Parts: sequence; C-alpha cells; structure tokens
Amino acid sequence: MSFWREAGLTYVQAANIAARALRNVLKNDVKVQAVKREEQYVKAALWQNGKQGETKILDASGNKLGH
Repeated sequence: MSFWREAGLTYVQAANIAARALRNVLKNDVKVQAVKREEQYVKAALWQNGKQGETKILDASGNKLGH
C-alpha cells in the first residue's frame, strides 16, 4: 500500500503537500515563478443572441482582475 493511503490521504492531497514543500525550499528568484503558477483565474463572458459580450477575468474569489 502507498504511504499516502496509509496516512489517510488521497493522491491529490499527497501531491499538493509535496508540491508545497518543494516550493518552500526554492531559492527566491525561482520561488516567485513557482508561486505565480499557483494563481487561479477564470475568463467569463455573457453570450446573448449568439454574440459574445465583454470578457471578464476573475480570480478564485470572484474579484475582477485587470488583465
């Protein structure tokens, strides 16, 4: 049995823990790039009558971003 199963974790949980540990030991110049990859956002657009409206970029909290 895998160590993560014995610890009561799912594979994704174990992978996230390993990724977080790796990011914590990176040098600062590389760490900045790695942390940027963690950011999550979504592009959303309202469609009406077959036409795409204004595109909005939202962060994980639903706040509008200025991209």
